[in-house]
Amino acid sequence: MSPKKHPQILLSENQSGSVGYCESCHVVELEIGAISLRVDEQSLEMLSALLKDAAYRLNVYKKEKHRFTQDLPKELMLH
Repeated sequence: MSPKKHPQILLSENQSGSVGYCESCHVVELEIGAISLRVDEQSLEMLSALLKDAAYRLNVYKKEKHRFTQDLPKELMLH
């Protein structure tokens, strides 16, 4: 027997993916390409704060990259 499917409310959608909400399960589902991530409502708030902070810090890093990398040994700059 297949699992029961619940209707999902589309909260947001753009070129990068979509965010839906299952009211029955209280679960938010993020779909980004082939990746699907399900989180509870509280985790969505924390994930949102994490992404906002990362975006802010990336912008600061890009503006002041020379300050971040000038004193680093070359081997620490590898990915």
